[in-house]
Amino acid sequence: MKKEYLKSGLIFIVLVSLGVLAAVMLYFAKYFHADYFMPGVVIGGIQVEGSTVEEAESLLNKELERVYKLPVVFYHGEYEEVTTLHKLCQPVNVHGVVTSAWMDEKSRSWHEKITNLDGSRKIVYPVKLEYRPEQVSSLVEKWNRNWGVPFRDSSLEVDARRGLIVVPGSVGLKVNTEKTFKPLPQDLKEFSGQLRIPVVMTEEHPQVDEETLSNMGEISSYTTAFNAGEINRSHNLQMAANGINGSVVAPQEVFSFNQKVGKRTLEKGYRDAMVIVGGKFEPGLGGGVCQVSSTLYNACLLAGLDIVERSNHALAIAYVPLGQDATVVYGLQDFKFRNNTGYPVYLRAVTGGGRLTINVYGKLTARQNIKVSHVVDQTIPFNTITELDPQLQPGEQKVEHAGSPGYVVRSFRTYYDVSGNVIKRQQLARDTYRPLNKVVKQGPEANTKPNPSPPVIPDPGTLPPDPEKGTEVPPMVPGDIPDTSNQVNSLNRNINKPEGF
Repeated sequence: MKKEYLKSGLIFIVLVSLGVLAAVMLYFAKYFHADYFMPGVVIGGIQVEGSTVEEAESLLNKELERVYKLPVVFYHGEYEEVTTLHKLCQPVNVHGVVTSAWMDEKSRSWHEKITNLDGSRKIVYPVKLEYRPEQVSSLVEKWNRNWGVPFRDSSLEVDARRGLIVVPGSVGLKVNTEKTFKPLPQDLKEFSGQLRIPVVMTEEHPQVDEETLSNMGEISSYTTAFNAGEINRSHNLQMAANGINGSVVAPQEVFSFNQKVGKRTLEKGYRDAMVIVGGKFEPGLGGGVCQVSSTLYNACLLAGLDIVERSNHALAIAYVPLGQDATVVYGLQDFKFRNNTGYPVYLRAVTGGGRLTINVYGKLTARQNIKVSHVVDQTIPFNTITELDPQLQPGEQKVEHAGSPGYVVRSFRTYYDVSGNVIKRQQLARDTYRPLNKVVKQGPEANTKPNPSPPVIPDPGTLPPDPEKGTEVPPMVPGDIPDTSNQVNSLNRNINKPEGF
């Protein structure tokens, strides 16, 4: 009997335990599969325990709305720049942030959730704040205009008495963007109230100092001639030369002509002059700039610099030998070189007396004995095109373009040692130049045929008397008169039509 009671008691205890366990499991399953956040969950500093996804989004939006309105004050001395986080921050994807947190919560284990039902352990999901680059740049540019001082590189000048001299540079002052904007909160929970942030200014030292330039000398020079009487072209050439003058190219740096000179526009002062368009010479904005890039190309070749990008003109040009030109079109064709000397190089561009000279200065030990040459593989003859010009006199001719042949050319750079022996010979390019056709304007052909006279038709009313009868002949009726009107009109039409049409 005792055993039966004991057995029944054990069964009862087991059943009760199983019931309690089932109830506990159901209770926790409810939490585990609940459609709201578990205790301890924090998104961007906001407690979202017991909130659905939609409710959590609403809480986060309210917090962002509050924080966005708080002022952010940048100051420098007595100056203050007041803005807000709303202006500085990129929009936060609230739905994406909350949904991501919810998916992570769904994947958390039973054990993690059961052991944190009191919310004592915080499960934190950050809300990252990112700042608008254009707003940051705008503020930095404004502050640099107000308090910044641009640095000035040391430079080289040629003195009539002392020769090449070094002009000392100066230290500048600019906004330290990283240090100034570092105090801005990177997470929503870090932003509690008004921010006061000092604008940090730091010294900006010259990229080229006196010591660097004092050890420099001329390693190459190239000169081209231009017609100073062509005012617009000379003006454009001078502007482009000024754009590259004083440039310092660090070791392994790639120099871009278009980047340095900038876009050629009317607003910058460039003018119309002759350019090559579609294989013909036509007026265009910035004519003359290519002479600067071509002169620089030759100076770089003689300095032994690596050529990264270069294109020839469509037509052969006169100011440099065949295969030694470098055309530039902003956004399409550039001239680039790399400074492979191991030391900084300095560019000096000077115009005067119808001559453009570009000098390359660098470490004198980098100077090399180099010659540039070319070989014409093919000469392409030009055609003569005759065009009718009604403005010219009959038989008159006028040469519009004299014409010039085209060429297929290979160019070379040859390195020599001090004894004049060839060290190496490098083929630079194989260029094709189109021929420029000769164009002759011609007037209409002269008319050598005499104008025919129409037949004379006597007036019927004034016919002479018949000598035999001694009396007047009766008037003729219209039907008796030969009709020559069609013949006359036909003759007139042939006379008025120019021959050769």
